[in-house]
Amino acid sequence: MNQAVAKLINEQINKEFYSAYLYLDFANYYAQVGLDGFENWYKVQAQEER
Repeated sequence: MNQAVAKLINEQINKEFYSAYLYLDFANYYAQVGLDGFENWYKVQAQEER
């Protein structure tokens, strides 16, 4: 595989994982404040990013 392509793929994967962790952070906040529907929605989004 071309090194430039491999670098771009790795950068994209890192962005996807960053987004997943961000969604999980939001999910944890909504769990703490008792908004289970929002918590679930953000967990679903995190799973999609992974």
